[in-house]
Amino acid sequence: MSWPRRSLDEPVLGSSARVVSGCNLLYGDAMSGNRNVPFAGQRMVCMALVFGMVLYAIAAGVMLKVNDGVGLAEEPIALLNTAALIVGIAVAIIATLLRRLLTKKAEAADKEHRAAQRFLSRILPLAIIEGGCLLAITTWMLNGEAMPALAVACVLLSIAIAMIPTQDPDAESI
Repeated sequence: MSWPRRSLDEPVLGSSARVVSGCNLLYGDAMSGNRNVPFAGQRMVCMALVFGMVLYAIAAGVMLKVNDGVGLAEEPIALLNTAALIVGIAVAIIATLLRRLLTKKAEAADKEHRAAQRFLSRILPLAIIEGGCLLAITTWMLNGEAMPALAVACVLLSIAIAMIPTQDPDAESI
């Protein structure tokens, strides 16, 4: 039995047009070789990274609540608290500097490559922050102690939220 071949433009159960338009929003015209992600897609990816951190923190909080505030480790691991604090500070500094450096590089790029450079300048620092935030949340979940791990996670999450782009610099102002 062979399945009939369909083109991507052909509607499937009436929802294909919504799926294709959603893909175009995220990926632009990538199928034709244009690798620039539109601003709305860039913002959605950034928001998804931040939302993942928030959901992981909520899951860790629920696990601690169910466990009466006791961490999942048999004993609190002091070295893990220190590591989360040091990594959190390093990640915040590195991500901020990387964001600044990559944004300058994107601004210097020609219009054809600017969107891709801006996307990198937005997503790479967020990915670095996400790593530090998830380490801090995992430390909180294992040790059951809010300080310093939860504080580090909240600071990193705040920095990540501040890095979400709100306006397209290439859009013409009204």
